[in-house]
Amino acid sequence: MELDLKKSKQLIAMRDGRAKSCYPLGLRGLNNLGNTCFMNSVLQALLHAPPLRNYFLSDHHNRDECKRRYGEKLCLLCEIGALVSAMFSGDRSPYSPAQFLYSWWQHSSNLASYEEQDAHEFFISVLDGIHEKENKVRNSSKDDGDCQCIAHRAFSGLLRSDVTCTICGFTSTTYDPCVDISLNLDTVNSSAAEKTGLSTLSGCLNLFTRAERLGSDSKLHCQNCQELRDTSKQLSISRLPLVLCLHIKRFEHSLIRKTSRKIDQYLQFPFALDMTPYLSSSIVRSRFGNRIFAFECENTDSSAEYEIFAVIAHSGMLESGHYVTYLHVNNQWYKCDDAWICEVDEGIVRASQCYMLFYVQKLLYYKANKDLSCNASVESR
Repeated sequence: MELDLKKSKQLIAMRDGRAKSCYPLGLRGLNNLGNTCFMNSVLQALLHAPPLRNYFLSDHHNRDECKRRYGEKLCLLCEIGALVSAMFSGDRSPYSPAQFLYSWWQHSSNLASYEEQDAHEFFISVLDGIHEKENKVRNSSKDDGDCQCIAHRAFSGLLRSDVTCTICGFTSTTYDPCVDISLNLDTVNSSAAEKTGLSTLSGCLNLFTRAERLGSDSKLHCQNCQELRDTSKQLSISRLPLVLCLHIKRFEHSLIRKTSRKIDQYLQFPFALDMTPYLSSSIVRSRFGNRIFAFECENTDSSAEYEIFAVIAHSGMLESGHYVTYLHVNNQWYKCDDAWICEVDEGIVRASQCYMLFYVQKLLYYKANKDLSCNASVESR
């Protein structure tokens, strides 16, 4: 009986090994180093973002040159480069990103611990670390939307904020760069969501770009009226990024009650996403008709169309939850659960409690999949 059990385990291991060898290049598990599922989930998504992946595979940040010039023992860019090389080396055994973790701790010392962290906070921290290190190498200090570091070239978009006087209609417009968009679940403001128990991504985006009347205690000085006036505020997207990251606000923290909770609301999200309705050009035209000219930084229809390539999901409680990543590669979904990777049906992905959604512009998505297929063919020869 014991021999039969041992033999069956060996057969399962052999079958799993054969299955993994057929997986597309780049699918490799990451060992959990102690409550680091938040890190592993974000890394899987980042390393499969086509611009970021191609940047490091093309050796734009040369590790040998970096060590020769700066002599740093731990460089975040070098460790990301090493991580990308390891993930796309063809080796299928789980990889331990210990050196990367130490380099990230060096950059974000306030987050250095083996305690569970927030995946979104980690994502922002890593992009900030890439930006800071690359600008140090380039001798650049640009912090605006024109930064040419790979983090901003891939993820940076531009938000437009219109604050309008409710008396005279005068509008003050400001622009702010962003690397992601944080969305409230539309449960409170949607009767449909209350009845069905689900939210939709389109509902969340409509809520994000909807004009909001500011309270009487938030009166602003109108340049036209020259007085404090009630105002309304509306956000829109002036420029879309190559890679669109949508962060779903599932964690609520009350400073008054000193409590925190997780919103388990189901979110329905599309695999193909058209962002045209949320562009500044679309929203301003809906307010003023065709009386305005084309926007200088207006996105074309093709660049507003996206395909999903990664979903980070959170399961469990706020204090003791777990993060996993679902990757869409070559028309197949894969679940990355720390060291374990397996194929899953798209229904599993749709039913997950998504926390972060990663989309890439459609043209770039198809090119990236084609490149991966070519690399896989070369590897199999």
